[in-house]
Amino acid sequence: MTVFKATNADMTCTMGEGTFQYRLGVAAAADRSKCGRTGLHACEYILDCTGYYSLGGGNRFFLAEARGDIAEDGQDTRIACTELTLVQELTNREMAAHAMLYMVRHPKRAGWEAKGEHLEAAADRAEAMLPDAIAIARGARPVARGAAGAHLGLVRETDGEIVDARLVTVGRDGIRPGTWYTVEGGTVKEAVILEGPAAASIERLEEVCR
Repeated sequence: MTVFKATNADMTCTMGEGTFQYRLGVAAAADRSKCGRTGLHACEYILDCTGYYSLGGGNRFFLAEARGDIAEDGQDTRIACTELTLVQELTNREMAAHAMLYMVRHPKRAGWEAKGEHLEAAADRAEAMLPDAIAIARGARPVARGAAGAHLGLVRETDGEIVDARLVTVGRDGIRPGTWYTVEGGTVKEAVILEGPAAASIERLEEVCR
């Protein structure tokens, strides 16, 4: 089973009975697996890992393979297993890509939103105002913006189905810092976002027209 694992900067994790040291490409083993108690823990959705190890705090994130006895408890997408191998360390851009791929593969699943100092995955609008931070906006007309070096995910959804998903990095390919972007027809475009009195006036007009 392909999963994702977060660790401290030194690739250690706290277990029920102490601290466990992971090594890239080396299978770790446990005698039993029970979520939150025993076994080796990981998540099916990478952004769930940030609820245990925050993004941007020196923690590390890995693509992993879970084997053996696999247990779930319904708390986010975490699992516990008896064998876990860290396959590849991920950059923040790769993390954003894996998060978006999860949404595309499981469009009906709830719980995809996430929030942190270096992360925002939210309905309709998201921002990443720090370098290398992640912002993923998902909705009928998703919009996102960020600082130079931030990664913007735009996931367009229609009637509960994902119809488009694009990932860009601010500062590359003409994507400008502090500018709102959306995705239309498979193309990332600048978006006009009205705020303040103008936005309120338009919202009232739209209500009248409904």
